[in-house]
Amino acid sequence: MSSIIGGAPAARRGFSGDGTGTANRLDAEPSLDEAPQASAAGAAGVQTQLDGEAASAAAQFGRFRASERKGRRSDDLERILDTDADEKLDELAALLGRQTSPDGHATRGRADLAALLREARERFRDESDLLLALRELRRRRRLDGEAVDVVERAIEELLSGDGNKRIKAGINAALKAKVFGARMHLDPRRLRELYRQFLEFDGSYLVVYEDWIEQFGANRRKRILDYVSAALSYDMQSHDPSCRCAAEFGPLLGTLNHARMLASADELFVGGLLDDALARDCGLTEERALAAMLGGLQRPFSVADVLLRTLGDLLEPLAAERRSQLLQLALRAFAGVPIALYGDADARRAALGALEDLIGATYARERRQARPRADAG
Repeated sequence: MSSIIGGAPAARRGFSGDGTGTANRLDAEPSLDEAPQASAAGAAGVQTQLDGEAASAAAQFGRFRASERKGRRSDDLERILDTDADEKLDELAALLGRQTSPDGHATRGRADLAALLREARERFRDESDLLLALRELRRRRRLDGEAVDVVERAIEELLSGDGNKRIKAGINAALKAKVFGARMHLDPRRLRELYRQFLEFDGSYLVVYEDWIEQFGANRRKRILDYVSAALSYDMQSHDPSCRCAAEFGPLLGTLNHARMLASADELFVGGLLDDALARDCGLTEERALAAMLGGLQRPFSVADVLLRTLGDLLEPLAAERRSQLLQLALRAFAGVPIALYGDADARRAALGALEDLIGATYARERRQARPRADAG
């Protein structure tokens, strides 16, 4: 799980020491970072008496651009997944307005900080949304020329806790959660939490894949994999990634690479079974085929027990010959799974050997059943 396949260049990009590539960063905010520029095109030959009018027009253009920037939705605001974010931010802005003196400075120091955090937490329960809301509040107050001291302290206090990894992961995954949530008709907040869970998970890629199926259904498993891959890539390349160093992303990349390999094997395994008329006639479904594959890969030395548990009620009513044919189909499907997904060659040999033994026992039973009929004839 710790192997990194093709992940190092992305990791290096995400943690470059010189801070270049701002325009490509997920958290870049060109509308705030770049000052409006007045064009000099056509300036040559302009008469002296028009200079004042040109300067006035440039000033008006600058004021228009500042107003436009203030009205646009910022990057931080776009990443807030809580509902009614604008309305809640307006309420916080009104609260701050009541608690500041006419010169724009806070009137009660720590009391203002406590009130702001209390009111903000009541409105934004998720801490990623909370931090984004405070940053957006700070941005708006700066554009209005108002003091931001109390907001700065609120941000510092929020980041002083031990939940920084979850906060940053939620922020970096938010935009992808929105996009994939819309495609899959899922609440983006569920997908944001899924990415946080993935960062904390330290088990097998097989368990991860199985968990995704249990949470979101077999029909969404490939898109969930695409989402987690996209969120991890954005997180790694972010200006402020959730993990402290590139090395922490290594095991996660290894898990994802194995999950991709598993998804490819899953397509061949399930497709091979469901394309067979006998399997379809027996009532085999995609969910059952997946359960058989994942169970067999997790317990390769007990694959026969796994098959009987997942497919037993389909096998039992069949005549011995048809049961043997269905088991042969399962054997071919497991034989097509790459060794890497079994863990090692011994596990693969054990799994295939157990299936061959099961087929042999079924064939022997078929022969025993056929003998009395032959004798009677």
